[in-house]
Amino acid sequence: MITIKNSELTNETVQVLNSLIDMDIKASIAFKLLRIIKGISSLVEDKMKIEKRILDKWIEKDQDNKPVLVYDENSNLIEGAVRIKDIGKFQEEMQDLSLSSASIEGDKINFDDLGLETIKIKEFMKIDFIFI
Repeated sequence: MITIKNSELTNETVQVLNSLIDMDIKASIAFKLLRIIKGISSLVEDKMKIEKRILDKWIEKDQDNKPVLVYDENSNLIEGAVRIKDIGKFQEEMQDLSLSSASIEGDKINFDDLGLETIKIKEFMKIDFIFI
């Protein structure tokens, strides 16, 4: 069983894991990685759904139930920005989600079994939870 903090569940994590699958590694390790990737992909998808639900809960909407548009001090529309009804409560819910953990079936991998000569630190930091 591998436990992962929601804050570690990102599309970038899945991309780094997918890059390992493309490498020439032992079949047994590739199989373990595939199971881990499937589990993490599912968790990332679930996390994104919950984030959207939290956003939908706290986004300010007009009388037509559409998000209130946000403008800068020069009355220019800020693309992608939304107005939040209660930023404190919104941030609290998002932080609670980020700090919670989830588990997936599978065994952690011994880093040496990958046979990697090098790995970028920023990539390793995204997947360090899968290693023994």
